Formats: sequence, structure tokens, C-alpha cells
Amino acid sequence: MGLVCGSLMGCPAESDGDTTGADTNPAPGSTSSDPGSTGEPPGTATDQATTAMSGTTSGSTGTPETDDTADGEGGSGPPLFDLGVVPDSPMIDQGPCGKVDFLFVIDNSGSMSDEQANLVASFPGFITAIQSTLEQVEDYHVGVTTSDAYTYNQASPGCNQLGGLVVQTGGSSSSNMVCGPYDAGENYMTEADDLAMSFACAAQVGISGNGFEQPMQALLNAVDPNHALAMPGGCNEGFIREDALLVLVIITDEADGPGDTEGMVSPGTVMDWYDAVVAAKDGIPENVVVVSLVAYNGGPCPPGSSVYDGQNMVDFAMLFGDNGVVGGICVPDYSPTFMDAVSVIDVACDNFMPPA
Repeated sequence: MGLVCGSLMGCPAESDGDTTGADTNPAPGSTSSDPGSTGEPPGTATDQATTAMSGTTSGSTGTPETDDTADGEGGSGPPLFDLGVVPDSPMIDQGPCGKVDFLFVIDNSGSMSDEQANLVASFPGFITAIQSTLEQVEDYHVGVTTSDAYTYNQASPGCNQLGGLVVQTGGSSSSNMVCGPYDAGENYMTEADDLAMSFACAAQVGISGNGFEQPMQALLNAVDPNHALAMPGGCNEGFIREDALLVLVIITDEADGPGDTEGMVSPGTVMDWYDAVVAAKDGIPENVVVVSLVAYNGGPCPPGSSVYDGQNMVDFAMLFGDNGVVGGICVPDYSPTFMDAVSVIDVACDNFMPPA
């Protein structure tokens, strides 16, 4: 495009030293270029350079003056511009997203009956707000998993593992139904389903689960592209997509992870959880939204023993910055938290960064 001259100013062609009468403005059209020929998005150095070049041609009469003393040929020619060499690069296609994957991690232990009913009641308003707000999104995956290896989840092979997507429920206070495979023939719901009805079936997982909850390990298993669940023939095959915004919703009234001494807990630290989720999304944390509905110190739930402290899951959500949402598990209506989440998901979708 030009030789290196140290700036974006026009550099006149060499002469014998007499610049009298020389017009450093280039000939008309000499700075025009084929839009998009470099593959760079608006606002790059190429655009800035083009702007600078346009400025040098403003006011030109359309006919460059000649310099009889230059090169002995009666004209100095157009100046050279210092633009350096702009390498070819692909267009950076950033937002909005066209696909969203929702994973609901639901505690199915003995104290969660009211909370599951609250979730089922709040979901229709949430998904309706999502669909009306994210008008550009037409492709949804919605999956449910539990905080243990869900014994009753046997309608599809391999789904009764920790992190397997719920296709069948059972036990006390559950919907006690075969919910899937769903309308698209998968173990997760899509826009082809009546989402409110299908979610009500799957999310009412009951309260007969293991009292040693591992919601975070269930979450990690469900989103790990290298886990057996995600492999061909696995329970979660096709659920998590590289080119979709990932929304994680954690619903539990128990602690998990570091500091929980009640029993079996999810291994690793909060930062380990964060790193694992980001790695599952090609290293792009902006493509993840986390909603934690938990009991935590300073939250709306009554003070209790440390075993009911969900601070680790609060910290996990906050590691995602503006993409983290926290609400109390004990509030009578989750709709306000979900409406906050809709706003966050909307912005995250606008800022979505497709993987390389």
C-alpha cells in the first residue's frame, strides 16, 4: 500500500530539491480502495488511514499541477503515503448471538420442594421475556440436570450420571413423568417444544436425591465437551454449542465446594470452576452468563448455619463480572431475579464473540 514514512501524512516523491509549484495532493481517486478488501472491520487502522488520505484530497481541483524541474519529465506524480503494510485478516464478527444454551442445575435434595415449585412458576415469564427481548435469537437449547447422579433419569441411556440431562423424573414431590426425549428428538428442549410445559415436567425433579449435593460438579460435567456425556451417543450429545451464548442457572439451598464440610462436595476451587467453564467456551468468558439462586451471608434468606452458605456460588457468578446475577433461593418469587437476568443476557448476546 505504501512505504514506511513514519506518519499518515503524504510523502512527496523525490525531486531535485525544488518544490516550488509542486502540488502534494494525489490525483483524483488515487486513495480510493475496494471496501472490505483488507477484510478489516470499521474503525481499524486502515479506516483511519483512509480518512487521513481523504483529508489530503479535500479541495483538490481534480487536476494536479506539474513541476517542470522534477525528474525532467514535467511532473512529480502523486505522493507516496506511509500506511505500512496491512496484513490480510478475517472480519471480526462480534454479536449479536443467534443461539442460546440454557442449563438449569437444580438441587433435588429433601429441602427443595418449595423452591422447585417456585422455579416452575417463574419459568414461563422468564422464557417469554427472553424470547421477546432477544428477537434475533431463534435457536434455543434448554437442559435440566440435578445435584446428584439422578437415579430416576433412565428414559435415555446414560442420563442417570452426575450432569446428565433430565428426561425422566421420579421420587417424592417430582412430576413423576417421562419428559423426553423432547420434540426435536433430543435430551434437551428446543424452540420446537412448548417450553413452559416441558420445563415444568423436567424441573420438578423431586426431593429424593442425595443429601450430599454436588451442583457445581454436575454443572462442570454437563458443559465439558470432553466428558463422556457429550460424546456421540452420550446423554448430552449436541447440547452445548461453541457458537451459542451459554446461560448457567444454579438453584440450591446448600453449600458446595471449598469450606463445605458436611459431606461429599464438588472438587476444586471457585477459580477452578471458572477456568473449566471458560475453557469449555473456547476461552471466552464474555460468552457465559451465570445466575446463582442460593442462600448466602448478607442475602435475603434468614441467617443460618454455614452449611446453608452458598457464597462459593456467589463468588463463581461474580467472576464473570457484569455477566453474573445473584438472587436469594428463599424469596417467594424468582421473577425479579430472572428479569434482571434477562437484561444481562440481552447485553451479553449483543457482545457475543464467536469462537475463532
